[in-house]
Amino acid sequence: MTKGYKNGSQFGAGLKLAKKQQGLTFTVVLAIMSVLFFCALVGFKIGPHYMEYMTVKKIAVDLTRKEDVLKSTKSKVYKHIDQAYSTNNLWDLKAKDTIELQKDASKGYVVTVNYEKRINLISNIDVVTVFNNSVNAE
Repeated sequence: MTKGYKNGSQFGAGLKLAKKQQGLTFTVVLAIMSVLFFCALVGFKIGPHYMEYMTVKKIAVDLTRKEDVLKSTKSKVYKHIDQAYSTNNLWDLKAKDTIELQKDASKGYVVTVNYEKRINLISNIDVVTVFNNSVNAE
């Protein structure tokens, strides 16, 4: 019998002491939490821009349904859009900066949503979201 081991095997004692590791290490938990925090940060920063875009697109779609407004002058169309923006609490947007109007003989104007938003994510890292969509009456 080998000295110091009860069962005669020098590996037997090591197997009794070895246990399977269960759970996650602190480093893995910290890495997972960091990734979740980053995803939440991006979602909270970019989410409002997409909500704003959906409102702008809805205003543009509603505009395409109003043929009398589209056949008026360009300044009146932009004024109508600005009024819709203020009604929907889009105070920092201007119609001329977000919607392009192209003259069309039959419709009056073709409406295109075209703008971008820039927001600071972390320190000197910015996220730019670009919205470009030609709008038709749905």
